[in-house]
Amino acid sequence: MTAVKPVLDAYLELNLVLALSAIVWLASRALLSRTRLGHSYVVQLQALKALCVCVILSPILALGATSIAAQLWPGQTVAFGDIAVAAYLRGDIAIPAIQFEALLNTRQHLVELLMSGENSALTGIFYLLAATSALLALRVFRDALVIREAVHNSFLWRSSNKVDIRLSDRVSVPFAVRGLRRCHIVLPSHLLDTPRELRFALAHELQHVRSHDVEWELGLELLRPLLFWNPAYLVLKYQFNRLRELACDQSVVTRKGIDARDYTSCLLDYCARTVARNHPKVLNVALVSEGKAKRVLRQRVIALADAPTIQSAVPMAFLGLSLMFAVLLAVGSAGMQQTQDWSHDRLMLSTVVNLERLQARNQGN
Repeated sequence: MTAVKPVLDAYLELNLVLALSAIVWLASRALLSRTRLGHSYVVQLQALKALCVCVILSPILALGATSIAAQLWPGQTVAFGDIAVAAYLRGDIAIPAIQFEALLNTRQHLVELLMSGENSALTGIFYLLAATSALLALRVFRDALVIREAVHNSFLWRSSNKVDIRLSDRVSVPFAVRGLRRCHIVLPSHLLDTPRELRFALAHELQHVRSHDVEWELGLELLRPLLFWNPAYLVLKYQFNRLRELACDQSVVTRKGIDARDYTSCLLDYCARTVARNHPKVLNVALVSEGKAKRVLRQRVIALADAPTIQSAVPMAFLGLSLMFAVLLAVGSAGMQQTQDWSHDRLMLSTVVNLERLQARNQGN
């Protein structure tokens, strides 16, 4: 069981970093909405991808932040727990030492309870989460088989060095998917009857491939069985799904040969026909999917209207946001790490805790 403890510690730390990254992202998005980049969904998507990369690299960023802090401020600590202990010993935190130590060791105590199996309620929750995780993993595997079958049963129409373009009578919505070696774009066969819509749908899916959105979506979906219970993961996943389509629209119309008004008109026409044929409440079509239909469609039209005026600010804004995310997650990850050594402040706190326990025992006698 001792080999399991570091894995649980790392897993809990990952979820804490995810929670911090979700807070950072929502705050950044609120600030961006007040600037001219509020409708620059290309910048926002690139920044969100950079934030996710920072989450993956958080252990390295934490190590770097700790090393830099040790060089600049020798003897000082960046761990939030050690900072809280120092504040308590200075008298800045006025609670009993026993309660303070219990709060300080909450994560460690939780891991120990989970490993010991003494708490039946906690053990039951763990097995429930494990069962749900297994079911979600099976669902991901099933969806992969369904997509594989759809690609296998489609007709190869065009091919390039990296992408196969396929036609299928069994799908109603164009989609792009990543194979082991190649990317595949599957288009409904009926789009051949409408060359204008075929052109825009193909440009849309090719842009997803060009931006590596397919790989990002695959990675986030594979993490669902492990992180489905974490609201931070759900927030970041929702934000990625939303920004992926908005940024794709803007990227498509900024490329040569694609007129924004023509693309928007095609989008509206396609949605109108889909609503008339299928379900009016949900626009589950190639260019509008998921979410509340009216709001999603409105956002995409606004994104298309603003696309030509905001692309010049993309590189600098992306670099600035990426640097800010790296610094915040480096400091936050370093602060969340548990210290294993017994510093002078930790020994002092342990002494105060023992004195409180001794006093309580003497008063009980």
